[in-house]
Amino acid sequence: MKRKTASSRFGRALKRISAWCRQVRHRPVAEQHAQLKRKLHGHYGYYRIVGNSHALARFRYFVGRVWRKWLDRRSNSARMTWENFNRLLKRYPLPSPTQEGPAVT
Repeated sequence: MKRKTASSRFGRALKRISAWCRQVRHRPVAEQHAQLKRKLHGHYGYYRIVGNSHALARFRYFVGRVWRKWLDRRSNSARMTWENFNRLLKRYPLPSPTQEGPAVT
């Protein structure tokens, strides 16, 4: 039986990440990254069940998009392009859901 995160929970978690990114967008990127990693690890720990890896990968993808959006809004003059954001992700990578260990059955 295939299980996945409910869409309402997925959307709610993404909205909370977006609100958090908005509040902390002017803090140093290294500090944002450290807290964002903890938030992602917590989400992965709670929703990590067999058959839910696709939803976790989607969540990581959308968290990256949200983070870039709020980094882009830090300044009117210095824009966060996708090229710059991809360079930033090489230095501060977001954790992958597969880095966690075995899934709970």
